[in-house]
Amino acid sequence: MDLQSALCEAFKSWQPSAPEVLERTKCSVTLDWEQRGPLEFLSEDFLYRLERNEKIPPWIVAYSGGKTSKLIDYLAPRHPYRFRLKVFLKATALPSLAQKALEHYGDEDTVYEKLKELTRVDDVDNYDVKFKEKSSRGIMKDEMDQEVKEEKNGLPEDRPTQKQPQNKWLESQWSEELWTSTDTDGTSAVCFCMAVRCGYLKQIQVMLEEKPSLIGTVNSTNGFTPLATAVRKGDINTVRLLVANEAELDQASTTGLTPLHLAVLGNHAAIVEFLLERGANFETRDLNGLRVEHYAVDSCSLDMLKLILDRGGDVGARDHNGWTPLFRALCQGAKYEIIDELIQRGSDVDTRDSAGLPLTSVARLLKNRHGRSRDSILRLVDSQYPHEKALANFTRLTKKIYNVHTLLK
Repeated sequence: MDLQSALCEAFKSWQPSAPEVLERTKCSVTLDWEQRGPLEFLSEDFLYRLERNEKIPPWIVAYSGGKTSKLIDYLAPRHPYRFRLKVFLKATALPSLAQKALEHYGDEDTVYEKLKELTRVDDVDNYDVKFKEKSSRGIMKDEMDQEVKEEKNGLPEDRPTQKQPQNKWLESQWSEELWTSTDTDGTSAVCFCMAVRCGYLKQIQVMLEEKPSLIGTVNSTNGFTPLATAVRKGDINTVRLLVANEAELDQASTTGLTPLHLAVLGNHAAIVEFLLERGANFETRDLNGLRVEHYAVDSCSLDMLKLILDRGGDVGARDHNGWTPLFRALCQGAKYEIIDELIQRGSDVDTRDSAGLPLTSVARLLKNRHGRSRDSILRLVDSQYPHEKALANFTRLTKKIYNVHTLLK
């Protein structure tokens, strides 16, 4: 393969650099894609094809021509876009491709060294060897094809053919995709929240660098911040990134829920430990007076409850109804393990709520999924539970079983 063919092959395997954003407006994006590198000497003969993609529709052509920058207008406001680029080399530049390379770099060895930066060959040290092997095979094939053609047509070697082959343009690979969006007062916030929900760390970082105030964006519907959204999703990586960019740890939602409340309720132990290490307020309450101890009960996770209590949780904390975590566990129909853990940690079984309802009355009213009393829970919290009667019933049942076995013998 001669230098001309080597340049053609290198151009086909070349991945141009991705477009860059120069400016964003409400309905337009200005992009620049001037190419730098070993093939820069051919930039006057380049043609560019820029495509954009929104969501489900396929890629569509946004620009095609020889310019290196373009204003892409008539875009939807508050909308993210993806762009990619492909470079074409004009057909008129192909015959003089090797000559231009030699004029620019001076000698053939330098040209081959520069082509190593563009090729996708795994072992660049064997680049010349692979081209030479391919060159010898290509030359032999060309000579054989020429001989066969001359024999078939009966033409002498010095007689030119009547129809010369036409040169075709060359095309590169697609560049990496560029993610951007149109910009308005509300657009950046919408796109930022979308990136947080999807966990796009790179886009989140870029948006925060361009507009740091986005870290305090609040959802107008539920009052959740980006940090609260990431916590609900359970995305520890996004949470770390947002906290590193000085996100407010204790900013509450419209119902008073903080990111720590959401992490405990969602049973995201890693996020809970991370927020506590960063100084999240352990005693924050929501609008109903619930603390993290109450939300640990609502998580239905014994491990989460133990984590909160080991971190200094108060089993005697009360909400606005006067409910302790144990009182809430009984009213919510929590598992036996959770109720037992709260009692083992020193919860008061003789407590009453704000209306004067004792805890034991709640236990007596508690039913299982079959509509029966949960005696196991009642034994834990009610000191007046008739243990003797339960023992007598167990003894009588044991005797009946023994009698049945005796009859069967």
